[in-house]
Amino acid sequence: MEKRKKAIAFFKELGFAFDISRFDDRLIAQKLVCLFELRGIDLGYSCSLYVRGPYSPDLTKDLYEFTGEFEKLETGARLSVPEKEVAGELGRIFGLKPVPLEVGATYGYYALRQKSDPLVALRQVRQLKPFYSEAQVAIGISKAKEFLFTPGKEDLEALKAETGIWQRAALKSLKH
Repeated sequence: MEKRKKAIAFFKELGFAFDISRFDDRLIAQKLVCLFELRGIDLGYSCSLYVRGPYSPDLTKDLYEFTGEFEKLETGARLSVPEKEVAGELGRIFGLKPVPLEVGATYGYYALRQKSDPLVALRQVRQLKPFYSEAQVAIGISKAKEFLFTPGKEDLEALKAETGIWQRAALKSLKH
């Protein structure tokens, strides 16, 4: 199956009405595909870093060469149940908003592909995207972490220890 068919199936699942003439739609398409790739879903589009974040020249080529298929969401490809779940998760977390997608995909690229420390990845995002506010960067990174990173046992234990005092206080206040 041609790789674009699977990408179109993900766009269709997300309800993404792509329009090649809109810059934001081209940016959203790029970031969606790169986020799926970072999540471990192989769509066949390798992404590398550009000014606006992770970008796939092969995807751009397909978007222009097969514009009609992308705009009409024409595909014979079907997503598996786990793929639909991942698409639903991405849609719930990011929506189809270009700024969080751009910031989140960029952070994910630095953290996962380049294996940067989280603080280093944050600095790299800020350096590459000085035109976004601190709040926009924080929101995009938060969304990337929610979508791309699964907490390990140690992470969960640390969180439990950190929030335990608040949970106990809340339970005590309910008794009074």
